[in-house]
Amino acid sequence: MPVVAMVLSSIVIIALVKYVMVPGIDHLSAALGWSLKARGKATGYATSVPEFVALVAAGLSQVWEAGLWNIASSNLLNLLMAAAAVIGCGRAGAAFDRRYLKEAVFSAVGITAPIVLMQFGADTSWGVVPVLLSLFAVYILFDKGDGALPEGQAETGGSAAKGGVMIAVSLALIMVAGDILGTATRDVVQVMGLPAIVAGCILGLVTSLPEGVSFFEAFSTSRSAGPPDPKAQVQELFDTLAASNMSNSGLIYPLGLTVYLLGTSL
Repeated sequence: MPVVAMVLSSIVIIALVKYVMVPGIDHLSAALGWSLKARGKATGYATSVPEFVALVAAGLSQVWEAGLWNIASSNLLNLLMAAAAVIGCGRAGAAFDRRYLKEAVFSAVGITAPIVLMQFGADTSWGVVPVLLSLFAVYILFDKGDGALPEGQAETGGSAAKGGVMIAVSLALIMVAGDILGTATRDVVQVMGLPAIVAGCILGLVTSLPEGVSFFEAFSTSRSAGPPDPKAQVQELFDTLAASNMSNSGLIYPLGLTVYLLGTSL
């Protein structure tokens, strides 16, 4: 029944993101007066939890290459799903603006970093850990900006306590569902005899579902108090994309690699 477990866990993850995590972030954002950039980055970090679970599970199961391809393919799929959201929601015209260049560059760095390391055979070196963590620190340092809500769209009525509980509960349940998803995917791969790159891409597809949901949610009219501002919505999407890709490559990858290297040395 591994295939059924894959499908059901994927559905659970999508539902948790759409109906629990994103509303929880909205509550917290409104209560604390977060900017759109802060809200977008928080969403990007939170939706990267499945990638972390899958990478650690793959490393501990001695299928590191599949876990790393999960990160690489997930980052690329994030970009494709973000583009689909922009086009599908009629915001393509607002996407080509220099204000999003910084986030676009960091998104591209997140995509290329693991692929380049694999090409040079350096993806399991201890030296990669400080390099990638430093790269993530650079992203945190330079990806700053106002990102304030447009005039007339200030959010009110949020509950920090409710938002915090919703985020904590959704993250905990996503980790459980992600672990089931990783195990089920591994079982399917072993039965079918798929190569590591294919297994990793399958994992990348399913662990990118939370980001895909959040990209479309960025254009939800119910998330702002006034008429939607296309450029503000696209800004939030780009911030979510950059935060997700950079956390995958600059934080989750080195942390997962540390767990893998420590596990193999014991």
